[in-house]
Order: sequence, then C-alpha cells, then structure tokens
Amino acid sequence: MKKRIALLVSLMISLSVAGGAFAQSITYGIWDANQRPALEKLITAFQADNPSIKVTLQVVPWADYWTKLTAATAGGQAFDVFWMNGPNFPVYSSKGILRDLTGDFKKAGVDVAMYPKALVSLYAKDGKNYGLPKDFDTIGLYYNKDLFDKAKVAYPNDSWTWDDLKKAAKALTDPKAGVWGFAAITGDQAGWWNFVLANGGQLLSADQTKVMVAQGPGREALKYLYSFVQEGLSPDGSTMASVEPETQLFPGGKVAMITAGSWMAKTYSTAPFKIDVAPLPKAKTRATIIHGVANVVWNKGKNQDAAAKFAAFLSTKKAQQMVAESGSVIPAYQGLATQWVASIPSMHAQVLVDAAQYAVPYPSSVKGMEWNDQIAAVLADIWNGATPFDEGMTKLEAAGNAALKRAQ
Repeated sequence: MKKRIALLVSLMISLSVAGGAFAQSITYGIWDANQRPALEKLITAFQADNPSIKVTLQVVPWADYWTKLTAATAGGQAFDVFWMNGPNFPVYSSKGILRDLTGDFKKAGVDVAMYPKALVSLYAKDGKNYGLPKDFDTIGLYYNKDLFDKAKVAYPNDSWTWDDLKKAAKALTDPKAGVWGFAAITGDQAGWWNFVLANGGQLLSADQTKVMVAQGPGREALKYLYSFVQEGLSPDGSTMASVEPETQLFPGGKVAMITAGSWMAKTYSTAPFKIDVAPLPKAKTRATIIHGVANVVWNKGKNQDAAAKFAAFLSTKKAQQMVAESGSVIPAYQGLATQWVASIPSMHAQVLVDAAQYAVPYPSSVKGMEWNDQIAAVLADIWNGATPFDEGMTKLEAAGNAALKRAQ
C-alpha cells in the first residue's frame, strides 16, 4: 500500500511540473533588442533541459536601463538575471545585491579559465566570481559599399588615417541626395573615446581626479570629429538626436560611414545595402575600446537558485557555441570567435576580432561615471550648435571635474 501511495505521489508531482504548476519563473533583463532573437534561442535551449523554470526576457533601452535597474533593486523588484557592464559592477557589488556565482559555475561545469582574464577580472571581487563576460566587443568603421561604388571611392582598409577618412567623407557627401559621408557620433564607447585614445590622449588623469579630454590630444580629437559637422560632412547633433545614426541613418543609406560596435555587425549584414567593416583609422596610433557584458544574479529574488542556474548555463560552452553561431556578438569563450566570423560571411568581420590586439579596456572610475555623463551633455550642445567649440571645451572640463569632485 505504501509503495502504491509513493508511486501515486511521484506521478502527481511529475504531472504538476509538466503542467507548470510548480514552475519557477525568472526574468532576464537586457538593453539591446538586436540580441533578442539569439537570446530567445538560448532561453529555449535552457528550458528544454529545465522544464520547471520559465525565463521571461525583458528589454529596457540603454537610455533607461540603469535608472530603472537602480530603482528596481532599491524597491525590491529587480530582474532575477540581468546584464552588467564593467563600470557599474563596483557600484552594484559594493551594495551586496549580487549573488556570488563561483559555486554555481563549478556546479554547471563552467571553465572560468576559458574566458579572457582581463574581462573575468571586471566581474570578480575578493576572489569570487559574480559574473562572466558573455561576449566581448570592439569598434570598427562600417561603410556602405553601394555608396562608395556610386561615388567611385576606394573602400577603407587597414592603412587608413584620419586624413583618409576626411577625404573620403568629402567625396561621399551628397546634399542633393541627402547623404552624409560620415556620422561623427557623440556616443562614447563607439565614438569619441576611440579617437581620443588613438590620438594619444587620456580621458582621466592617472589618479582619476581630473578630466583630460579637453586638453592637448583629446581636444584635437574632439575638434577633428566636430569638423565633420562644421563642414556638412556629418549630420549635426539635432539631426542625430531625432534620427538615430547607428540604427536608422546608416542602415537607411543616409550615411556612408559610421563607427559602431561589433554587436552591430549581424544587423548591418541584413541591411538593404552592401555593408562591410574596416579597422578604425589611425592617428598617432590605432585604438579601440574593448569590453564584455556579464550576466549577474540579483540575490534578493524568490527563485534565486533557478536564476543562478540560468546564469551559469549562459556561460557554458554549449551556450557560447550558440552565441557564436547566431552572429549577434563575439562570444567571450576562447576559440569560438572564428565561428562568429563565419556566421557573417558578407563582411570582413575578422577585423573586429583582430582589433583586440590593440584594444584599450573600457574606461571606468571608482568614482562612478557621472563625469562622462556631464561630458556627453556638453558635447550634445556643441554638436547641435548651441555652444561654440572652445567655450564647450571649458564647460566640458569644468562639468566633468565637478562631477569627479562630488564623487570623492
């Protein structure tokens, strides 16, 4: 009799799980809608092996992501698993709201040694791993081959300098057709950071107490970028604020060249124009920002173990293999970048992988990133013509330094 009851209970549990009655629900927060298709496939694969866990993907645009995440963690309603970047990790880890995933990674058979040490260290504290980079990204010069062919301009290559970029932009700009040669975006990671560094400049002083971009090489780099706007070779700030250059103007055929991250390669390969990518042009040197986003777990969630299991799965070789095949981003797992390149045969995507050889780690400060937000606001005023360049440099430096002082 006891045996029959045990069997009956077991059957009831199995049916309940299959029917979803005992299912654990977790949320997964990200900021890039372009990666949704690839991530949905990963979720499907995870749920196939873990039918009692339901994962709901939630996309919050970058402009709102950190504000909402800060409010959510403070209010007790955060995502169970969510994306984290290097600059914000110290802030969140210091608040004690991230789960230590070291044991979860071991349990899932994740080999931490298969990830770049520099990126692993971004999400480690006191010898504990709170996340692993799901990918790594670099910046390249994307160009519309159809517009180049029409203007009879030679494609960009690894010998290009800033002079070559300006010369090509002039030849490609066609006011009658509403086409600009280059989008001098004010974005940091995909834009001006790379130019400042390539010109031998610094973003912050070594002790992180002063903004350096308004001085010497940094100032020269910003003036160079702004010259495209002044000469009508690039959309101005107002235009780029109303029509997004990376996702609308460039893939829409209104801009011939743009600097953008490796995460845009797959999207651009499906545009109605022939698009390819080349290394960023050189100044005093060649530089590109490198970074890797990690999956972390909120340690206040009611289904925290399920969330940790999902986060660990995303760092397995199986999951990283799927990332490589999707072409959405370059997988951080060593040895899989080749497959990512192969997934985008219409582009010379290998240049984005090779860029890691001269890459500079994503800038971060123990004092937070408000200094960078202040710079962005001033650059927007310069680019839209509200503030003259020289006056803007003075304001930029003052605003950035004030933010650093407040953070002391």
